[in-house]
Amino acid sequence: MRLNHLVLARNLLTSSLGLIAMASSAQAAENSAPPTYVMPTAWAIAPISDRWSATFASAARYYSWVSTRGVPANVNDHRGSGSQVYVPYALQVVGQPSDDIKIEMLGRAGWVSSRQSTLGLNGEVQTFTDTLASGTVTYLGLGGIQPFVSLNLNLPTGRSALFGKAANARMDPDLVEIGNFGEGWNIGPSIGANLALSEKLIATIAVGQTWRGAFDRENSLVTTSNYRDNQQVTGVDPGDVFSLTGSIAYRSGPWSMKINGTVSSETTTRENGVALYRPGISYGAGASADYAWQDGWGVSTVTANYSRSGPNNVKFLGSDHLVVEPFNMNSNLYRAGFQHLWSAGNLWFGPVGSVLYRDRNGYESGTLQFVPAKQGYSAGVVALWAQGNGLSFDFRAEHAWLREGATTAINGQMYSVLANGYVLNEAAPILSSRGWRLSGGLNFRL
Repeated sequence: MRLNHLVLARNLLTSSLGLIAMASSAQAAENSAPPTYVMPTAWAIAPISDRWSATFASAARYYSWVSTRGVPANVNDHRGSGSQVYVPYALQVVGQPSDDIKIEMLGRAGWVSSRQSTLGLNGEVQTFTDTLASGTVTYLGLGGIQPFVSLNLNLPTGRSALFGKAANARMDPDLVEIGNFGEGWNIGPSIGANLALSEKLIATIAVGQTWRGAFDRENSLVTTSNYRDNQQVTGVDPGDVFSLTGSIAYRSGPWSMKINGTVSSETTTRENGVALYRPGISYGAGASADYAWQDGWGVSTVTANYSRSGPNNVKFLGSDHLVVEPFNMNSNLYRAGFQHLWSAGNLWFGPVGSVLYRDRNGYESGTLQFVPAKQGYSAGVVALWAQGNGLSFDFRAEHAWLREGATTAINGQMYSVLANGYVLNEAAPILSSRGWRLSGGLNFRL
């Protein structure tokens, strides 16, 4: 029982950026995955009946950052700064209408205020985010095999197009939680099964397809001289995503471990009806391990994630159709995290830290943004106070440090596969950034 409580506390405080993450398909684009839905910071379960329960959770999060340049870094050489306030909220309903059927429904949305204060790149936006909804039905009547079907939806309640100075509110997603404020309708059905290989070992496998709807945004191809001053409406039709995922979970004594992997492919993305690019096949892997120490020393958690993609199909050297790029412009992305929680009655607290490493320049297809080589670190503390199922409060504070690789320009121009030619641009030196992440959430019974 002690391990279960400690692992629960770890689950409530796992993500280095806080939970109830609005991870839409655009934000998951570095590994071309369909929408990822992360459980909220803490669930306060209220029984509706013997077979049904409902849960509500919300939080308030604040991010601030300063850097040697603003975002994007190749527009001017002024020192950058910005901040973001994000208020997510979520509702989950879980029930078993019969002994053999389990139904899970989850909806989440949020409100965000984002501001960049860099000279020449100042801008702000306040908007609701897109609404994410998911439902899963699992059949429990087959003993060691539990087949399930799921449906994930993205409802475009946020703002996908930001014009003029408002577009400057899109900031580095490694410094703030929300880097993209909306997209189109996404429909993502999937089917899979949980397999009980033994009492201690469970495997899960699933296949899914996400159809991503078209949406409008500001032009992604602009130069330094007119950056975000004369934006035109651009129609983006993002590629659809097919994915295959699998995981193995093991629990024995003080140990709890999980390994997962994903392979996904994406169709062609079009801009104003013209083929823009098609990402290569994407691969991702992750692992986590918990260890519950004896004599009240708490639980330690280690996580690791890796992702990469194959060569993209792009316009290149004046071609009027997509061709495989001559070298793979996608990077290898590594993330690792550590957390330890001690228990003092109803209070859980401890240190948390993370490491990020992108080995070379890459391209984030979902947000249509170039991302440079980067090293990042964060360190801080987390705390959770819970009183039964009725009330809980969590707090998280982290400081982050980032170092980005340099970009170069020849005669003030850089080649762009999106423009299929050279565009006026500035070089950017090695950049150093730092920021704070603060989060507090109050969760209560419905």
